[in-house]
Amino acid sequence: MRWIKEDNYETLMHTEAEPYVAARREVGFDSRVKGQPIYYEHYTSDNPKAVIVISHGFTESIQKFTESIYYMLQAGYNVWGLDHRGHGHSYRINDNPYVVHVDRFKDYVLDLKHLTEKKVKPASGKLPIYLYCHSMGGCVGAWTIERYPKLFAKAVLSSPMLGLSFGKVPVAFVYAGAKLKSIGGKRAQPLNPVNEFEKENFENSCDSSACRYHYYFKKRLADSKLQTRAPSIGWGMESAKACTRVVSNFWTSRIRIPVLLCQAGNDTVVKNKSQNLFVSRVSGCEFYRVPNMKHELYMTDSDMLIQYWQRVFAFFDEKRD
Repeated sequence: MRWIKEDNYETLMHTEAEPYVAARREVGFDSRVKGQPIYYEHYTSDNPKAVIVISHGFTESIQKFTESIYYMLQAGYNVWGLDHRGHGHSYRINDNPYVVHVDRFKDYVLDLKHLTEKKVKPASGKLPIYLYCHSMGGCVGAWTIERYPKLFAKAVLSSPMLGLSFGKVPVAFVYAGAKLKSIGGKRAQPLNPVNEFEKENFENSCDSSACRYHYYFKKRLADSKLQTRAPSIGWGMESAKACTRVVSNFWTSRIRIPVLLCQAGNDTVVKNKSQNLFVSRVSGCEFYRVPNMKHELYMTDSDMLIQYWQRVFAFFDEKRD
C-alpha cells in the first residue's frame, strides 16, 4: 500500500494519487426521476476482489474522497460513489448554491438504491458489494441497509449522523423553530441567511489534518458546485426525523448484514450517544472508536489514518460463514 503522508502532501496527491485514480475513473449521470440527474463516479481496481459504494456526508461530494479511493483501489476494491442530490454536480431543487435542500430524506436512500441496482450490480458480476458511509451518508446508509437488507453484503458507518448535535440546545427546540420558519412554503430557504462561500478556517473544521483540509478547500474554491455549506429548513427537519427513524428498535432489528461503526472521539457535529444506541441495538455490530479525533476520520493525520483504513479493510476482508 502506498500511503500519502503529511510531508509534501499536496504534491504527492497531484503527482501520485490523482493520476492513479484518474486513469481508472469513469463518470456519468443516473436519473431515477426524469429531469433529476444524479452524478456518479466509477473506479476500477487492477485486481478487484469486491466493490465499495461510497455515501458521502453533508455539503460534501465524491470528489472529497480522492485519497480514500486511492487506498480502496490499491486494496483491491472497485469503487462507486455519487453526489447526493443537492450536492456537487447532482440535481438541485433550490437556486442558492451554498444551501443543501431535500424534500424527503428518503430520496437520498432511493437514489443510492437505484444507482446500486441499475449501475453497480450489473457491472460487478459475482463480486460482493459493500457500503462505506460518512456522516449524513451514514444516516442514508443506515436507512438503506435497514429497509433493503440484501442490497449490500457489509457496511461501514464512519462518524454516522444518527443524531444531530446543536450543542446544549435540544433537537426538539431546533426542530420546532425550523417548523415555524417553514410556514409559507419556505422549506427550501436556509435556516440562517447564507449568501457567500465560507472563508478558510481549519481550526473550526471537522478535520484533524491541516494539509488534507487545505487540499480539499482549494478544490472547493476552484469549483462552485462544491461550495455548499449550509442546510435548508427542510433539510434540517427531514434529517432530524431520519435520525430518529434509523436508531429505532423497529428498524435496527431489520439489519441482517455485518456492520462496523467507526466513532470519532472528539466529534462535535453528530451525537456519539446516538451511535452508541445504534450499536447496542444492532446484533453483532462491530465498534471502533478513534480517540482524540474530530468528525472526519478519513481526514486525520497519517499515523491515525493508516490505522483507520487498516481497520476498515480488515472488516471488509474478513471471511464469514
